[in-house]
Amino acid sequence: MYYRVYQFIHAFFPHIDSAEIKWAVDNLSPEASSLFFQQSRPEQRHALDVAKSLMNNQHDFTPSDFQNLLTAALLHDCGKSVVSIRLWQRVFIVLMQKMPPRLWAHLESGSTFLALPLKISTKHPIWGENLAWKAGLNPAICRLIREHHKPQTDLGCILERADNAH
Repeated sequence: MYYRVYQFIHAFFPHIDSAEIKWAVDNLSPEASSLFFQQSRPEQRHALDVAKSLMNNQHDFTPSDFQNLLTAALLHDCGKSVVSIRLWQRVFIVLMQKMPPRLWAHLESGSTFLALPLKISTKHPIWGENLAWKAGLNPAICRLIREHHKPQTDLGCILERADNAH
């Protein structure tokens, strides 16, 4: 519970220092950096936290797998940049993640104001994959972005765990 309060406060006031921006840019291609900067400030903060947690918990990755995973961590929510998301919608999505999937599906299929944030949450991985493809990123990164909520690979599971921790 305390973590969610902390998360909420940091959504209002996300702090990113210049060294963190430099670190992200140093670890991304120019095309990937462009996607990173299209994300909102709270999404950038979250992406940096996810990526740094991967840096702290390196597994036995090949260098290319690790670079793909790190890039995907920095861009996994870039699909959210396709639409404008209000803070209350972000909070609603987080709260709904603890609800039964049937309730989520019911609300998402409706036409109330509550459906939009759920649709964004469901569809942003696909939107992000499309943005990554258009930016010319490699297929492994695109796939990791697409599967970050429903992993189908070992790397996808690692990304999902890091994402859920932040």
